[in-house]
Amino acid sequence: MVNKTSLPPSTKNKAQKQVRGNKVSSPKKSSSSNLKAENTSKTQLKTSQNPESNSIFQAIGVLESLVAVKNEEQLTVTIEGQKYRLGYTAKSKQRYKALVDEINSQGSSTKKLSVYPQISYNKKQESYKVDFNLVTVANTEEARTSIFQDLAAGEFYLSGFWQYVPVCESSVIAVLRNYSEKLAQTVERVGSKRAKKILKPNYIPVDWADSSVDAFKYDPDVEKKQQMSRYFVRVKAKFCSEKDCFEAIAEIGDSTTQAPKYLK
Repeated sequence: MVNKTSLPPSTKNKAQKQVRGNKVSSPKKSSSSNLKAENTSKTQLKTSQNPESNSIFQAIGVLESLVAVKNEEQLTVTIEGQKYRLGYTAKSKQRYKALVDEINSQGSSTKKLSVYPQISYNKKQESYKVDFNLVTVANTEEARTSIFQDLAAGEFYLSGFWQYVPVCESSVIAVLRNYSEKLAQTVERVGSKRAKKILKPNYIPVDWADSSVDAFKYDPDVEKKQQMSRYFVRVKAKFCSEKDCFEAIAEIGDSTTQAPKYLK
């Protein structure tokens, strides 16, 4: 049974993305949304029409894992005997390099990390890979505050649309990019090819047997106004390395059709 709880302050941390890791199988279904198209000089932006919300799209968690170096510059984390690629974001690149140097000089060691999960799909093989991107390493001060106090090792906050997508057999929480003027300007500037990569949703497979609402499933035979509702959900989940998916353990707040503003 998934219990409800209040939203902790650390859920203000924003989710981001990147790719690679371990495999699992998948197949088909699709999504729709209440979007407004805005033409720009180099690409086409879509933004939600919903009002501002205190919620955000998010995927962030805590790992306490053996960190090792592969090929001198690439880090891996071991979770219950399974190895996963550990990457970095633009903001965590220097922290990542420092961690690589530390592991190279001192050897593999167990670290407490905050990370973003990143899922990449292989349509031909109907499979997906799980990777993690470093946010930060818990030092003495960080270990007493923020995400490291809110979540136990292996736990994640996931916030997004509860739905099916064509590339995955199981239902997912679709984590989109939170709207900001800066991001919108960046997307306008870089052109459609790069914009598509920047705004690519992160579809996180979630096992949520007793979900409070049904996952959205697009029906091609039904008009847009008659499609089932798509809900924005917030859950605390546990990563299960045996199945390479996330298991919902608590719902945070109520599911709603009023999602935070996003770019796609």
